[in-house]
Amino acid sequence: MKTRSALISGLALIAMTNVVALGGVWYNRSGEPESSLLLSERELRRSYEWSRHENSGLALRLDWRQPSDPASDDRYQRLMLDEARLAALGFAGPDKGDPRHDSQAREVLVVLELDGPARKAELERAREQLHNARDELHAKPNDKRRQDAERAARDYLDHEEQRDSRLFAVDVGLDREALRIRYPDRSRYAIVPGSVNAWVRDGHLTGQISELRITAINVPHAWRRTLDEALERGRQNDRPPPFQARVSFGQRLEPWMDEAPSLERMEGQGKG
Repeated sequence: MKTRSALISGLALIAMTNVVALGGVWYNRSGEPESSLLLSERELRRSYEWSRHENSGLALRLDWRQPSDPASDDRYQRLMLDEARLAALGFAGPDKGDPRHDSQAREVLVVLELDGPARKAELERAREQLHNARDELHAKPNDKRRQDAERAARDYLDHEEQRDSRLFAVDVGLDREALRIRYPDRSRYAIVPGSVNAWVRDGHLTGQISELRITAINVPHAWRRTLDEALERGRQNDRPPPFQARVSFGQRLEPWMDEAPSLERMEGQGKG
C-alpha cells in the first residue's frame, strides 16, 4: 500500500508539474505577442548545449551583442553602464569600506534592438577604421604592419556587413511599460528579462549587462528536420545557411518561433 501511495503521489506530482508548465506556455503565448522580430541566421545560431540535454530536439541560440564604447580605440571594448544608470536600477553606490559593494548583481529588463541605430554605429565605426587603415597603407604600401592592419579592418567590416548579429542590447530598466513607451516599435525592439552585474573600479561604480534569462529557442518538430539538415550543411561549409525566422516574445517575455523558417532560401543554398 505504501508503494502504491508513493507511486500515485509521484504521478500526481508529475502531472501537476506538467499542468503548471503548459499553463505558463499557454499564458505566455496568449493574446498578441509583446514583440515579434524577424531574425536571420545572424541572430539565431544552433545551440549545441541544447543537444547535450535533448538528443531528439533542436534549439537555436539567440545571438545578441552590446554596443562598443565609442570613446575607446578598442572596438572590442563594450559600452559600460555608468553610476547614474546603475543607481536607477537599484544598485548601491561605491563604498570602499564595505566589501559587499565589490560585486553586485540584479535582475532587470533588457531592451534588444534589431538592425537599428546601434548596428549602424558599429558599421560606421568599421568603415572608418578601414578608411584610416587604407590611408596609412597608401602612405607606406610595403609596411607589413600596415598591410596586416588593413586586412584586419577589411575582415572587421565584412563581418559587420555580412555575418555578425544585428541584435543589440541598447537599454535596461525595471519598468516594462516605461521601456515600451520609450521603444514603441514592437517589430524592432523586444523587452526581455536579464541581469546586470556591477562592481567598483577606481572608486566608481560601473557595470554591464551580463546575460539574458532565456536565449535558447526550441524549434517545433514540424520544421526541425529541414532546418537541422540546412544547419549541418552550413557547418560543413563553415558558414551558416541564410534563413529567416519570426521569433515572438509573449506575456512572460519568453521567446518562441511562431512561423516556419524561410525554407525555400535554405533549400536553394543546398542546391548551389
